[in-house]
Amino acid sequence: MWLLMIVLLNNIVPGLDKIMVLNTYATSEECQSERNRVGFEMAAAYPYDRDFVIACQLNPKHSS
Repeated sequence: MWLLMIVLLNNIVPGLDKIMVLNTYATSEECQSERNRVGFEMAAAYPYDRDFVIACQLNPKHSS
């Protein structure tokens, strides 16, 4: 199972990032496709605010 996550950088507490899971996907390809879509929308909506990272990560609990 793959997790689509957004990591908010530079939160109120320095050095403490906030991670939110947006959705889960069965394959890496599905996750990457949605990651690209969300990334393009975020870039368009917040062109000067790049204090976030959107990434897919394999859930270690379901990697077997």
